[in-house]
Amino acid sequence: MRLIWKLSFVMSAVMTAGLQMPTAARAEDTCPKGTLGVSRTIEVDTTGGPWFGEPHGDPKFLAPGEVVLTFDDGPSPQDTRKVLAALAKECTKATFFMVGEMVALHPEVVKEVAEQGHTIGTHTWSHPNVARLTLPEIKQEVEATFDIVQKNSPEPVAPFFRYPYLSSSKLSEDYFKSRNIAQFAVDVDSNDWRVRSSAPVIARVMAGLKARGRGIILMHDIHKWTADAVPQLLAKLKAGGYKVVQLKAKAPVQVIADVLPPAPKPVTKRSSRKIKRKAYTKYSSHARRASLRRKSAAVD
Repeated sequence: MRLIWKLSFVMSAVMTAGLQMPTAARAEDTCPKGTLGVSRTIEVDTTGGPWFGEPHGDPKFLAPGEVVLTFDDGPSPQDTRKVLAALAKECTKATFFMVGEMVALHPEVVKEVAEQGHTIGTHTWSHPNVARLTLPEIKQEVEATFDIVQKNSPEPVAPFFRYPYLSSSKLSEDYFKSRNIAQFAVDVDSNDWRVRSSAPVIARVMAGLKARGRGIILMHDIHKWTADAVPQLLAKLKAGGYKVVQLKAKAPVQVIADVLPPAPKPVTKRSSRKIKRKAYTKYSSHARRASLRRKSAAVD
């Protein structure tokens, strides 16, 4: 698994917007023999809110055969932990784009993800279509989520964000640029939300990689069939000679503390409505108490 970098590729990687010189992290140096490991780590400079993933970002920041594993919508106690176990067995790393509501309900899983060395970004508080939001709504969705994730992570949270439904607007893009938060799309979509079994998830990822040769892979760690698919997918990536790259931020996100999350909107399913209210109540009460403490300290 030893890497030999051609000068032309190295210079290309350095010059790519938002990237720093890749740091070598050969799997054979740190992982058991025969595991997938992490071929290298790329440190991302998020100044100016650069894009990664099609159709916005330049896929050539990855070499042919390189992939970035990403998971959206968690954390989920059962399924995220299954994914973590599969990644640990292969000594490899991923990026988890977390939803604020899920973090409020399962903060202990955030800690586990961070402690195992994975990268954590965010995916809004309530998974809305960001392209339809006003600027104040965007700020609520984004800042409340970064705040609660950082409060529950023992490690600095990356200024990485992926849009729900991969849907953005000029308003949102300008906001992330002003906040120096990297914006993520996707190169290879598993479309795991469309299916109910593992085989199609694996097949779609491998077909996408065959067509593109590299890229950011999108999956969701809230689906049982996706969690079940990860061990087999990692085995196929290894057998196919693919290399996993981990993305890390040059600097952590600058959190705006104790922003109240958006109030839960009516939903059709009673169970979903109950979850949204529970998450909102749990976090918003914490944010209000923290705000009162700051005001009291200022008066004193």
